Amino acid sequence: MNKNPFILVILFSFLMLSSTSCLTIAKDVKNWIEINDIEDVQGKYHFLTQDQIKIYLPDTFKKYSRAGYEKLLDSLANKKDFELELKRLESLREMEGNFYIFFDEETRSTFTINTMTYMPIHKGDAQFILGMISLNNKKIAKESNLEITKITAKYSATDKMQLFKAIHKIDHKKKQLTNYNASYILSANKKTIYIQLLTGFDVNFDPFLQKMIL
Repeated sequence: MNKNPFILVILFSFLMLSSTSCLTIAKDVKNWIEINDIEDVQGKYHFLTQDQIKIYLPDTFKKYSRAGYEKLLDSLANKKDFELELKRLESLREMEGNFYIFFDEETRSTFTINTMTYMPIHKGDAQFILGMISLNNKKIAKESNLEITKITAKYSATDKMQLFKAIHKIDHKKKQLTNYNASYILSANKKTIYIQLLTGFDVNFDPFLQKMIL
């Protein structure tokens, strides 16, 4: 078992708990969320210069520095949720490689991407990660008011790329609030990235990932 996937499991475990630091979602705003076909995707490319990667995001996403994002969050979230999000960001920043933050203020969705040393992802790695996530979710459910439901978990691979994808619905019973945590590990062109998308909707983000250039 490669060391890096195991590190990601530990990270994901923490994120699942902290991702409930929910901002109020503008549920009447759908636009890019309803996209299901790559032909219908509208957005723009962001060039990650240090890593020579192009990511494609909806027009409403803007890139933020850590300080800029923290300032924005401070104006949108309560103190507890603000502190939880800071812990999540700190964990992401501690990972090997570069870290980028994008935020859509209209839907209150956060997109983060970590670049790291290249590692091929095998089916066994994906199964191991999913198993650890499931165990962790059961533990969290017992210790909190959260109800965590797996929406999808998928591994796919070609000669040129490998992708692990896991999407979970997180219901916070006390707050009567629902969030979706979508995580992706993608390896291609001798590069590996870890993406996390936190939204108030169940999103098919695959069309945007398909336009990404590693």
